[in-house]
Amino acid sequence: MSSATDRARSPGEWVQFAVAGIIVAAMFYPTVWMVISSFKSNREIFRSPFGLPAEWRWKNFVEAWDLGGLGGLYLNSIIVTATAVAISVVFATAAAFAFTRLEFPGRRIFYRLLLIGLLLPPPVVAIPLFSILRDLNLLNTLWALILPGAAWSLSITVFLMRGYFNSLRPDMEEAARLDGANVWQIFWTISVPMVWPAMLTMIILNTINIWNELMFALLFIVDEDKRTLPVGLVRFYGYHSTDYALVFAALTITTLPILILYFFLQRFVIAGLTATAMD
Repeated sequence: MSSATDRARSPGEWVQFAVAGIIVAAMFYPTVWMVISSFKSNREIFRSPFGLPAEWRWKNFVEAWDLGGLGGLYLNSIIVTATAVAISVVFATAAAFAFTRLEFPGRRIFYRLLLIGLLLPPPVVAIPLFSILRDLNLLNTLWALILPGAAWSLSITVFLMRGYFNSLRPDMEEAARLDGANVWQIFWTISVPMVWPAMLTMIILNTINIWNELMFALLFIVDEDKRTLPVGLVRFYGYHSTDYALVFAALTITTLPILILYFFLQRFVIAGLTATAMD
């Protein structure tokens, strides 16, 4: 007997697949075109914009890397992103655990106040944040990007992690409490391993968001040696706006790693978001 998955697909399902395929191709083709164009010369980009390069010019990447100083920009972006993501995910997981497993006065009020961060666009807080960082002597340091990046990711991370905690039964935590474990022991040894899939999901999503952050990096950083990749790309385009081959090569160097990371780990993102119960 054939299973339900072996049945013939209906015409409506094939239409849905076709429409989805067209949408995916339309959304992904600009990235493919950018990568292919990064191997061409400027003349070939205009002469044959949709064809494959006659000669694959790998030197475009070497030249873009050297002229754009992408090595230093990469290092700064990695430091900012890794530190901000670690801070946001660790603190958000602890906060979500407290909001779901602990009883304390004002728990619901504090949670709702935290969610206000979901409603505020970055330009609203740019000037107050600039003043705070200036008073703390953090302007023009990587901490001026790390702390706002972590704080900006906190609301959505707590929101999703709290939903994941609510989807789990607290049986193991209660058993550990009966055995004499304190709150921190329960959190680190019992709860964190159980919510690791959701933590990995938030690590990936926050990495993408913080890696691509531009506005704060433009406002809070002045020195060239402290700039991140998005700012470096803006300045690179300003200097080489007519050299499209170099611009496409620089864009490919900076965007492909994060795309590859997402494609390899997207099943964890989908699984984590699917398992999260929104309450």
